[in-house]
Amino acid sequence: MDAAVTIGPWQVAAAYKGQKFERCVMSRETTDGVDVRFKRDTDGLDLSMSSPKWKLGRNKSYPVELAAGTSVLKADVAASGNGVSVPIKDDRFLKSLKLADSLDVKGEGSTIQVALDKSAAGLERLESCYTKNLAPAETNPFVAPSKKP
Repeated sequence: MDAAVTIGPWQVAAAYKGQKFERCVMSRETTDGVDVRFKRDTDGLDLSMSSPKWKLGRNKSYPVELAAGTSVLKADVAASGNGVSVPIKDDRFLKSLKLADSLDVKGEGSTIQVALDKSAAGLERLESCYTKNLAPAETNPFVAPSKKP
């Protein structure tokens, strides 16, 4: 990850593999110590969460209900080790993520609450980070490319 921009509790950064742009990431940690990340890459937006306290089955998936405001998204999260991820493909749900105060991730064992303060500005920055880094306007082969979040 390169230099991050802070928007409220969120950090937005561009991720590169060598000189090749891969994705932009918006992340924060909840009060319970859960690392929450929204990733934007060629596949679209993805929500991932991890915690060192979690012991999840490798290559398993778990049913969850994501609730943001009045919008609910039922999905199966893919697990590996101590983290899960789920693609966010629903535009209505994405709008709710920008407007709601919190995101509730309801699993069979418990509900994880993620405060969404400044998420609208963060998600907009995430999207602009992706578009800016995907198609650099001009290149100079004599200087390193700017890696702006």
